[in-house]
Amino acid sequence: MKFCELTIDEFDSFVKDEFSHYTQTRAHYTGRKAMNMDVHLVGVKEGERVLAACLLTGAISLKFFKYYYTHKGPVMDHHNQELVRFFYTHLTSYLKARKGLFVLVDPYMTRNYLDGDGNVTAEQPVDDVIQTMASLGYMHRGYPIGYSMDSQARYFSVLDLTAKTDDELLKEMEYKTRRNINKTIEMGVQMRDLSDDEMDKFFSLYRMAEDKHDFSLFGLETFKRMKKMYGDNARVVLAYIDLNDYLSRLQAQLTAKRTEFETSNEELKQNPDFRKLKNKTAELEKAVHQIEKKIAETEELKQSDGDILELASAIYIFNNHELYYLSSGSNPKYNKFMGAYHMQWEMIKFANQLGLKRYNFYGVSGDFNEETSPDMGVIKFKKGFNAYIDEQIGDFIKPLNGPAYKFYQLLKRK
Repeated sequence: MKFCELTIDEFDSFVKDEFSHYTQTRAHYTGRKAMNMDVHLVGVKEGERVLAACLLTGAISLKFFKYYYTHKGPVMDHHNQELVRFFYTHLTSYLKARKGLFVLVDPYMTRNYLDGDGNVTAEQPVDDVIQTMASLGYMHRGYPIGYSMDSQARYFSVLDLTAKTDDELLKEMEYKTRRNINKTIEMGVQMRDLSDDEMDKFFSLYRMAEDKHDFSLFGLETFKRMKKMYGDNARVVLAYIDLNDYLSRLQAQLTAKRTEFETSNEELKQNPDFRKLKNKTAELEKAVHQIEKKIAETEELKQSDGDILELASAIYIFNNHELYYLSSGSNPKYNKFMGAYHMQWEMIKFANQLGLKRYNFYGVSGDFNEETSPDMGVIKFKKGFNAYIDEQIGDFIKPLNGPAYKFYQLLKRK
């Protein structure tokens, strides 16, 4: 075995075959290079065969040093102790030679599988990995719950797409989710991709989500760079409804329902003592009034907000293994049109069409307690699509320059 810098083609070929995260891809590397960022491709080879691959980024710290980070890397079999020891031992030497202060690694490795309510359904062996990493000087940062600005989410909400048709996926969803998806289809909610020039539409809806959940992470330029970086492997989509089309649908429903009511009412006149017929006629009359009310409300909404309502938007990235639902937002004023449900369903079908194994709804807090969870609504929304929880092993950190790292920690405490 030899530790070496990998060519982009060697790296790309390996991560396409081995299960890996979208941040360990050619696009991520070339995008960072284009921004003149410090980025490295390293790995282990045996002859010409790649056994491990890792995209690392570096950033200045304490003026004279750099800290290094690999997001969901390295891509390798972490249960292969010989390979793990070889890779990380040589990685330490590689980074020390490049003024490394410390290195943070975040392997894309599952610790537990949980159901949508947070109950463990299957444990994965990780103790051997933690012990081996500890012997190499890599401190495991534990199993935190919640969100942090210092690390990535440890809990992912994931839908298994393996060998399932769209109909099977829909049937396995919770009744409420399935009903809402079907309602969006009935209402005529649509979805389209946003061009580079339309990113402000996405960002406007994203800012509504920031306001609702009281957070602020990224600016518009960050999302523009992300879309450009991942190119054909990124989609920014918009769920919307054309109120003219919706009104046509409502008018058709009203015509059909009025016909039913009039027919039933005529029968009732002939049979006034038929209790079931009386109840049926009353329900049909009520349905007619409900549709008439919807038409009136929609006409009013059209006058105030225009013909096209922008309901929800999101940015998605995909690789050879899974599709990731990253940042999103929706307009709460239009919640009744359930744009987020339609958007998710369309993208689930897209992922299935690509032959991907997983639809990754991405991070949740990992707190499944109704009383304390900061995102219980989000957890339940994702659970409704029949998503399970993939709990990750978490971060490992290794100081590369002991004295300087102690000074760095002191500064952080102040």
